[in-house]
Amino acid sequence: MNAKFREILIKRIEEEREAAKHISQDELAEEICNIGFKCLMCGKCCRREFGDNRVAVVPDEIRRIQKGSDLTWKAIVEPLNIEANSLQDECYLQGESGMIDEDGNIHTFGWMLQRKNNGDCVFIPEEKKDSKCSIYELRPLLCSTYPFYMEELELRASECEGIGGEITKQDSKEIAGMLLKRYLGELQDTILTYKNYDGFIPAKIGNIIAKSNLKQGYLNYVVHNSEGTCKVTKNI
Repeated sequence: MNAKFREILIKRIEEEREAAKHISQDELAEEICNIGFKCLMCGKCCRREFGDNRVAVVPDEIRRIQKGSDLTWKAIVEPLNIEANSLQDECYLQGESGMIDEDGNIHTFGWMLQRKNNGDCVFIPEEKKDSKCSIYELRPLLCSTYPFYMEELELRASECEGIGGEITKQDSKEIAGMLLKRYLGELQDTILTYKNYDGFIPAKIGNIIAKSNLKQGYLNYVVHNSEGTCKVTKNI
């Protein structure tokens, strides 16, 4: 990513953030109420077998979970990676091939909640009859506002069996408030991430090194985020 393109991206996101500040919480709440939603507590959004269950989080959310749970940063999050059936599959590295440097480091942007070997969120119980999140009171805004999200200043909804369910005006307003907070926070986090981004040069030799690392049971990541750059080794 060259400097000029980065400046264009940052300006575009800053304009979106400024426009987002003028979104009416009441109007957004009315949209949510018209769509309807009632959580069925099925836990499907937390389990990999039902679709993409990655939960992107910003540093402030990670620290809030740390403070409320005494968990370490590493126990809470991992580098935000592409969706794949398994990180142990070399096909995963093919998908990341343009994001690997000459030392075999996979470059990625941001963090997501840790997932188990089977792809389920680390905070959901193994037993499917029990879908209670172990950090429910500390859960990120993405989880609190699911299945709703904001994109290009408009309300969107992910596929969910709870869509269309009965919801009160008060609950709609609470979700709308959290959704706007999440949207503005994510935009600000993206702006800072791009401002801190120094760039790297992809290299074919890096793919060979990464494959070798994978065979040895680990992958090295360089995480670009709003607070700078962090190198992380993930055991596979």
